[in-house]
Parts: sequence; C-alpha cells; structure tokens
Amino acid sequence: MTSSIAVQDDNASSIAVVSVVDAHEKASQIAQVSGEYDPTDAAGLFAEDPESRPPVFKSALSETVCMMTFFFVPMMNSSNQGAVQLCLTYLSSYFGIEGSELSWTVTSYTLVAGSVFLLVGRLADIIGRKRTLIFAIIWYSVLSLCMAFVKSAIVFDALRGLQALGGAAAPPSAVGIISLIYRPSKRKNHAMAMYAAGAPVGYTIGVVVGGICVEYISWKAVNIFWTILYSLVCLFVWLLVPSDENLIKMSNYLIITGGGTTIQPINKTWPGILIQLQGLDFMGAALSICGMTIFIFSLTSASSAPNGWGTPYIIALLIVSVIFMVIFVLWELHCKNPLMPMYIWKFPGFALCMSVVFCGWLTFQGVLMYYPSLYFQNIRNYSIIKTTAAMLPLAISGILTNVGVALLLHKIPGRVLMFISMICFLASSLLWALQPIDILYWAMPFPALAIVIVGADLTFNVVNHVSLAAVPPNLKSTAAGTFNVVVQLSGAIGLAVSTAVVTSQIGTDITNQDPAILHRGYKCAYWFAVAMSGVGAILSLFQKIGTQGGKDSLEQDKIAIKMSERVQKPERSSKDNEATAS
Repeated sequence: MTSSIAVQDDNASSIAVVSVVDAHEKASQIAQVSGEYDPTDAAGLFAEDPESRPPVFKSALSETVCMMTFFFVPMMNSSNQGAVQLCLTYLSSYFGIEGSELSWTVTSYTLVAGSVFLLVGRLADIIGRKRTLIFAIIWYSVLSLCMAFVKSAIVFDALRGLQALGGAAAPPSAVGIISLIYRPSKRKNHAMAMYAAGAPVGYTIGVVVGGICVEYISWKAVNIFWTILYSLVCLFVWLLVPSDENLIKMSNYLIITGGGTTIQPINKTWPGILIQLQGLDFMGAALSICGMTIFIFSLTSASSAPNGWGTPYIIALLIVSVIFMVIFVLWELHCKNPLMPMYIWKFPGFALCMSVVFCGWLTFQGVLMYYPSLYFQNIRNYSIIKTTAAMLPLAISGILTNVGVALLLHKIPGRVLMFISMICFLASSLLWALQPIDILYWAMPFPALAIVIVGADLTFNVVNHVSLAAVPPNLKSTAAGTFNVVVQLSGAIGLAVSTAVVTSQIGTDITNQDPAILHRGYKCAYWFAVAMSGVGAILSLFQKIGTQGGKDSLEQDKIAIKMSERVQKPERSSKDNEATAS
C-alpha cells in the first residue's frame, strides 16, 4: 500500500504526512504498540452486508446479549434518579435532614455528572472505550455498595457525587462502541434503539425498584440491588464487547476509507496510554468543569437560598459560570486538540437539533418526570407502592416505542420523528396543566404518562444518531459526551426554573401544604412546560434530518471526516512545507 496518511502525535501536537508503513512505525514509537498492522486488514472486522451480524460477535446469541447489556448503561443515571426521588421521604427521616440539605441528595449526582461529561467522553476516545466502560461500571457498583452502609447525610451525598463519575463515563463509551461495530443500517437502528430505551425506561425501573425495596425491605436495599445488577453487567461487557484494539482498528479503517488521514495509535499498555494522555486538553477540561459545576450549583441552590434568585451569591455564581463557559468556547476555538471539537456545531442540522433537544428535555426531565410523583404522593395521598404502580405506563409505553422506533428509523425522516416527539411533550404538559385535582387516574394522568415517554424515546433515538454522525469515528464518544451535556444542562435548568415558578405561587415548601395549594402550584410548572415544548415543536419544523440506516445516512461519516480534515488542513500544510524545505 503506497498511499499517504497522517499520524497525530498527541504528545508533540504535530501531524506528519508519511506512508502507511511509516505511519505505523511512528505510532509504535508513540504508543508502544507491539507489532504493526495494515489498517485495511480491519475490513474483516466488518460484515460485507451491513444488515448481517458483525464478525466481532461469534454468534447471534452473543450479539443479542451484548446489545441487551448496553440497555443498562444509560439506565445507570435515570434509574438512580428515579429511585432516589421516590425514597426522599425515607432518606429525610433516616438522616434527619430536610429542605436544602435534602435537595443535595438529588443534586449532588447531577452536579458532578453534568460537569464531567465532556472530559470522560474524550478520555474514552483516548484510553479505550471498553476500558472506560468497564472501569465506569465497577466504580458505580462499588460506590453503590458503600452508600448502603453510611449513616451520615454528608457522606451519602459525597458518595453520590463520586458515583456520578461512573454514571457519566459509561454512556459515551457505550455509544462510541455501538457506532463502530455497526455501519448505517436497520441493524444499527435496532442496536441504538435497545441502548436508547435505557434512559427513559430506566427512570421507571428506578421507581419500581425503589418502591418495592422501600415498601418491603429498606431503602438501603436499593443500593445493594444496583451493586448486584451492575456487577453482572460488567461481567457481560468484559466477555462480549470487542477489544479496544479491534475497535481502534475499525475506527482507523473507517477514517482511511472515508478519505481521512489522521489515524489513532493502538495502545496496548498503560505507559502508551499515559503518553497519549499528555495531549489531552487539560485547560479545556478545567474550564468546562468549573463552568458547569458553578452553573449547575447556582441553579439547584437558588430555590433554597435565603432570597431565592435574588440572593447575591446566586447572581454572582451565575455570572462567574457564564464567564468560565465563554472562556471555554474561546479556548476550544484555538486549541489544537480540543476537548469539544467546535466544528461539530457546524455539522448540518446539529446546532438546531440540540436546540430542540434542549426544549424537549427541559420539559421532560425538569417538569414531567419530577412533579407527577409529587402529585401522586402529596395530592392524591398514594403510598409508595401505589405511586410505583401509577408510574408503570412509562415503562410499558417506552418499551413499545423503542420497538417501533427500531422498525421505522430507516423509513421516517428524523425531522418528522422530532416534531412528533415535541407534540408528545406538548400534549402531556397540557393534560397535566388542565386536569382537575380529583380527576380519575385513567382519564388524564395515565395518558399523560404514556405519551410523554414516546416523546423522550423518539428524541433520544434520533439525536443519538445525529450527534454520532457529526464527528469522525475516532471522536464518537466525545460527541456522545456533548449530547449528554446538553441533556444534563436542560434538565437542571428546567427543574430550577419550574421550581422557581412553583415557589413564586405557593412558597418554598412544595411538598407539605394543603393539596389544593400544591395542585395550583404544580399546574404553574406544567404551563411552563407547555410553553417550552411549544417552542421546541416550532423549532423542529425547521430541521432537515433524514432517515437513519437508509440512503440519507450512508455518507454521514465521510462528511464528518472531511469537516475534521478541513480543520486540521492549515496546520498540516505548514508541516508539509517544512518537510519539503528540509
């Protein structure tokens, strides 16, 4: 093979154009690779027919079990949230806390997860997605076990924050793996639908697990259950997911065949990984973590601050967080190896798609997943187990929706599905906002719960495909991290604003008041959801997302590779001129 490609040395931040053989000799020096390989040999890791089983799986059973295992990855965050929200009353009694102290039990996890998504997504691309996924699940399981035995609220909240590191690192790693194993096809749609179901359906699973454990055992049993479950998940990941070596080979093959030139060294040893980590954007990581942490902290603390949003330190923190974020964007625009490649926002339709997701997930996570459980417990006086039963339509509707999505993504354009998802959010918000206090469950709450999960599943499926298509194969986990940042931010903003709306009507206590007063306050939050989902529906009309797994998606990787190459072209040209002169 005589064509020229380029190898990026993250340690020296340089790119040199060389032959394939020389490129891999250079990669060996950088990453301490044992042996060389021809990138085109990785063609055998892909199926000739995209609709057939990938050769990296030894059997159809191993492929099926592996994809079912990925279902539990995005479930880590949503099920955790659902279980903790359901157990808040018991946690308050056990630890002797309430008000702002109790709110930190929920927000400590969101605070850390939302702050590190960008960093852990980039780390997964560098050190290996399977390595990162296994470490994240082990970390999550160990912290879950520790939380079952603590007796201090401060320690419990701190452990939840540490646990969020695992919950943040796992989803970008899993998405990056799926995006490499499968080429655009109906088979990939099925795999992504299986993965995507874990996020919205996971919340309901968390509520069910939390309800059963609290009602019949103890709230501590919830954490022990997560430890057992994710220990098994980790075992299946280790046994069934392709090795990082094969995943990098597949990534390099796709880059070269897609017209790209920058390939990734194969790191088999930790010394080689540490060398490559020297090229990580540490400044960008620091800026993003500081900005996101302060921003989410100020949002989640505003409702419990002495003067609410008017409290001086809340205003100051918001201003500081915005300054950090602006500096982060400016830094990323000029950084050689950015934590978040800014050209991702120039990919056709990506920025508009993220705007629609922001409106939809702000409604879904910030209002429609938070207030229904409060409604059932504080207004309808449902027990924990009855509240759990009332939320079951979320799981049933979610499973059915994902089956339908897997079968329709290659037929129905994404712009149509996104519009339908926003209409579902809008319809659910209206049902909650208009319902009387004593309405029959089956008349309005039931359809509202069944509809909202349709919107969430449609959004999660379509946007996962769009975000993955916006970057070359070696940055898939980075793109997934960007998407998850948008999701976390929108949820935090939605909950903060909706809480402010409710407290402005009924005061700071949104749980222990007369049911009629609570109902009036909750309805204000739902009208806010109506407004935001309506904005999302209008924005979705301007999207141009095509089908996934069909003709519209065949060239997406090549487009992303070419955009990446154009960003690196000026630097590469200067290096070429220097090489020619010498």
